[in-house]
Amino acid sequence: MMTTLQIVLAIVGIALIAVIVIYNLLQERRFRKEAEKMFSHKREDVMLGESVRTETSHRRTETHVQLTDESSPAPEVQHAVDEAEKPLTGMGPMRHAESSSILSSLEPIETALPDTTPLKSRPTASPTTSAKPVAVAPVEAKVPINKPQSQPIRKSTPVSSAPPPTIVAQPEPSSHDDESADLKISPHSGLDAATEFIARLKFVAPVMVNFGPLLTNLRRIGKPLRAFGRRADGAWEVLSSHPRSAFDQIEFGLQLADRSGAVSQDQLDAFTQALYEFAAEEGGGVSCPDKQEALDMARDLDLFCMDVDVLIGLNVVSADIRPFTSEAMHGLALEAKLSLESDGCFHARDAFNHTLFTLANQGDDPFPRDGRGLTTHGVTLLFDVPRVADGLAVFDRMTQLGFDLAARLEGRLVDDNGRVVSEESLNRDRARLLAFYQRMEARGIPAGGERSLRLFV
Repeated sequence: MMTTLQIVLAIVGIALIAVIVIYNLLQERRFRKEAEKMFSHKREDVMLGESVRTETSHRRTETHVQLTDESSPAPEVQHAVDEAEKPLTGMGPMRHAESSSILSSLEPIETALPDTTPLKSRPTASPTTSAKPVAVAPVEAKVPINKPQSQPIRKSTPVSSAPPPTIVAQPEPSSHDDESADLKISPHSGLDAATEFIARLKFVAPVMVNFGPLLTNLRRIGKPLRAFGRRADGAWEVLSSHPRSAFDQIEFGLQLADRSGAVSQDQLDAFTQALYEFAAEEGGGVSCPDKQEALDMARDLDLFCMDVDVLIGLNVVSADIRPFTSEAMHGLALEAKLSLESDGCFHARDAFNHTLFTLANQGDDPFPRDGRGLTTHGVTLLFDVPRVADGLAVFDRMTQLGFDLAARLEGRLVDDNGRVVSEESLNRDRARLLAFYQRMEARGIPAGGERSLRLFV
């Protein structure tokens, strides 16, 4: 049950609320009457010669007229008004081209339009420069025009459908737009805009800071990263965690695709966020290209790479229960100028130390370093198509080694499906290889080239 104090407090609260509501209603009524009194007066419309009532809803679209002479219109203006009131006969709707030709014959006159353009984007103009009238589509809002003191208004053919002159302020391009447009040009550092999402970090003056934490965060994103800094002399060098030179500009390239797939939205967001945070701490500015465009490029690039990412494998298997020994494999591989490497496979390399193809054990055990103690029933020759330049010649060398191993080890040369390799099947494979290489050349990603070695990892 409520006590007497609670009942009294509830009544007092309700009374206070009622008083506040009544007070607000009285104030609103008083202000409404004052507003009607202020805006209910009539004024003369110079263009139409009639009294019109100013509506509060049109305050943002009308421009108030401040005449420099007496309140009565000049004779020239009165004559124009009289002519405008006459009905136009034998005249259809006016096209925009006709309106433009009529307006172009008028003397340029000044208008007092409200300035709503942001300060940074306003065009600079001399105070004595008159704005040229621009023909626009007819609008219902009637915009009165100031009469200059220095010269009278010239008589002109009145056209009721002709719109009033309007001044449109063109905003100046921002520095951010200029920076975005600059990034569409080929990067200065040598990064590849066709395969990398490139961000640019600029400083007002060359700085020497610790880039270690930033590079660590960027590499955790999961896509290959390259970064170059520009020294004071204009030369570019690879960015390291603790550079020895000061840089005024740095370009970061996040690869759009690799063998794990295309770059994702989350990865791009993490990449740009890390750069923005670093720039905020070190006092630099970051600019990046459009992310959605980069994602579209990444998907297209990934689809192409998937289509040409081919491994060709040939297997040499024992013809009977007698296995191959590691001693025999070791001697034959060295004779073919292959070298045993840390992965337990024999590698054939070119003059630039790029792997051409490999010879691996089909079993789980790698080939031993001393070439002893291992037996196997098969070995595999593998050829990574997009990573090898002059692939047809390399393919011929690999297949010839396969035939030699099969002959000397008394085994058979078969494909991945266990079918015996023949000259006819090899010719079909060569034709497929040629088609792959032609497509890669047309795309600008030649097999074994710099782009291919980055994309197919």
